[in-house]
Amino acid sequence: MRRLTLQALIILTVVVLVLSACAPAATPAPTPTPAPPTPTPVPPTPTPKPIKIAIVSDIGGRGDLSFNDMAFKGGDDAARDFGVETVELISKVEADYVPNLTLAAEDPDVQLIVGVGFLLSDALVEVARKFPDKNFAGIDTFSQSIVKDKYPGEHPLPNLMDIVYEEHKGSALVGALGALLAAHYDKPHIGGVFGIEIPVLWKFEIGYKWGARWATEWLKENKPEEAFDYTKEFVLWTYTGTFSDITKGYEAAKPMYAKDAIAVYNIAGPLGLGINQAVSELAEEKGLKSGPPFWIGVDANQDWINPGFVIASMMKRVDRGVYYATKLVVDGKFRDVVKETGGTLTLGIGTQVAGEPMEGISVSTLADLDEFIAMGVRAEELTGEKVLPMSPEEIRARVEAMREAQPEWVWQAVAELEEKIRTGEVEVPLAFTEEDIKRWRDELG
Repeated sequence: MRRLTLQALIILTVVVLVLSACAPAATPAPTPTPAPPTPTPVPPTPTPKPIKIAIVSDIGGRGDLSFNDMAFKGGDDAARDFGVETVELISKVEADYVPNLTLAAEDPDVQLIVGVGFLLSDALVEVARKFPDKNFAGIDTFSQSIVKDKYPGEHPLPNLMDIVYEEHKGSALVGALGALLAAHYDKPHIGGVFGIEIPVLWKFEIGYKWGARWATEWLKENKPEEAFDYTKEFVLWTYTGTFSDITKGYEAAKPMYAKDAIAVYNIAGPLGLGINQAVSELAEEKGLKSGPPFWIGVDANQDWINPGFVIASMMKRVDRGVYYATKLVVDGKFRDVVKETGGTLTLGIGTQVAGEPMEGISVSTLADLDEFIAMGVRAEELTGEKVLPMSPEEIRARVEAMREAQPEWVWQAVAELEEKIRTGEVEVPLAFTEEDIKRWRDELG
């Protein structure tokens, strides 16, 4: 009995093991998947505000087809190329300079304030000293000289830049042009009508005379059949003592044309209208549709004023001054350039700034003419008054025909002189002191 019980127990154990081996494995309980973490909200990256530049005009504002319009053009070009925002503040009287500069400086987004014209020099010093965190630039100003005289310990003011031009080099180009035309048309003189006798105009005067003499030497080497000797009497010139009395421009130019001057250079701003009157009278008397006689414009492209009689203009590129100052701010180099230059940025022919070409003087071209015609159209829209003497198409056609009527060698010689100035092969004298002007007048007349 006991033996049977043991056998039964063994059999039962075997059966259990067999059944366990045959049974399907139990499915393990699934491990719960952790919920993904809730992402931390990331605020959107704010769009940076564009750099703002403010342009404070000289008296008159837009529509003058000269300094102010060219400055605003520079701002428009900078907005196009650098994405800056431009603010314009118009000065109606000189008393507006300081308030306009201050208003611009108080705008937290404005990083550059440009004052247009030498009359803003004192105002720029005053406001730039009050806002040391803002950058200021003056076109044709002498602000750093004022700082040096009044606040020598602060010179050069690190946030202030005067932008000046090599007018003597541009004047040399149009002086050469005048002399070359005199050779071609067999005329005895060229002329120059100046404003108030101040050192900056000495630069124009001596550059003009020097360029005329250079042309006579060029003729001897390249066009001996057209050559003549330069004399001190070749350039007729006078200082009128004014930049505003148009009648004096007429009275100064009239006797120059009576002496058979081929062209008269306007170095007196609005007095060019008086020179133009003298030319227009001669043209009417002789039934002329184009010169000679000619006159030569200054600062802006004045070729449009009397198409066919303004042979060219010596352009001081105010627009490029604004454009380059903006570029220096955008590139973070403005104050470095102030330190390197003593606060005076010079733009001319072949000039470089911070290793980059930055020029600001040239003889007018047809491309420049198109820009100024566009300014004239806009001025008419702004003022509601007639500005252009004829349709844009007719202006361009007359200027182009006038230029094409001159011998190609005339323009080639002017281009050659420009290249020699740019490369440093020739050096145009810079007369800026009484000693300089006396010496060069003794030599050139």
